[in-house]
Amino acid sequence: MSQNAKNKIIHQAWELIKDDISIKKMYFFPGLLSIVFLTILLVYQSIYTYVVIFHQKEKALEIILNFFHSSYAIEIIILFLIFIFIYVLLSPIFEWALIRYIFQKSENKPINTWEALSLWFYKFFPLFKFSNLFSEFKFISVFNWYLFIIRMFDWKYIEQITYVFLVLLFLASMINIVVIYARYIIIIENKWVFASLAKSMKLSIATFATTFKLYLLMFILNTRVIINFIIFLAFPVTIITLISLITSKIFLTITIVILSIIFILFILFLGYLTWTLEVFKAAIWFYAYKNATIKLKKLDQELN
Repeated sequence: MSQNAKNKIIHQAWELIKDDISIKKMYFFPGLLSIVFLTILLVYQSIYTYVVIFHQKEKALEIILNFFHSSYAIEIIILFLIFIFIYVLLSPIFEWALIRYIFQKSENKPINTWEALSLWFYKFFPLFKFSNLFSEFKFISVFNWYLFIIRMFDWKYIEQITYVFLVLLFLASMINIVVIYARYIIIIENKWVFASLAKSMKLSIATFATTFKLYLLMFILNTRVIINFIIFLAFPVTIITLISLITSKIFLTITIVILSIIFILFILFLGYLTWTLEVFKAAIWFYAYKNATIKLKKLDQELN
């Protein structure tokens, strides 16, 4: 596909979703869950890496022990486990509903968000399996492994480790590119995981230039995670700093309440940004899938 075809895909995707409030409302909750989950993971890995590299293990262990001996430790752990369960369960449900909604709307077929969500069980396990198979190839997963390996080795090996993970990041990106259409094939064409993967590879190869450019665009859009990371990391650091500086309980309580409100507003804004971008990205890949399917059919006819 040419540059014009790529621009057409983006234009079609934007026209499909720009005035659709229903589809954006539908994806607000999973978008918010995704923001919280990924950012907490990044903050945890970064803090843990800092602790190991700068030899703060004893201090960190003391903080952890104090937490487990606190009166609210069990409640927080239970809430965290519930959050993880909900996130893992809801991700494929809403992904199915979103792609189905986009497909039905592009075909001018009547559908609403509740209908799309009510049919989630039909393709839950194929999407769940697909997500588990390729979750480790996502950029966030590669970065997490990078931080984990750095903690396992001495600081002096960071240059070599970085080079290795840059290669792994490149390979993971290539894998993501060739399987990018699989979820659309699973939902729209009613195929199972491995059949969908095989066809996705064909579609990606047939339209590699456009698929690669769109993938780079998605990579740029995903840099919003850096904003999430900074906000989630800055909030606990600020709270801990204020606790050590402010001696008055009243002023400390007021300050924490104000900061918490600001933090919640930031989270809601990031949730809005995430749900809008995720819906837009899903629409872009849907139209890319349609164009790739048409091109693959033409190629098959020419070769046969």
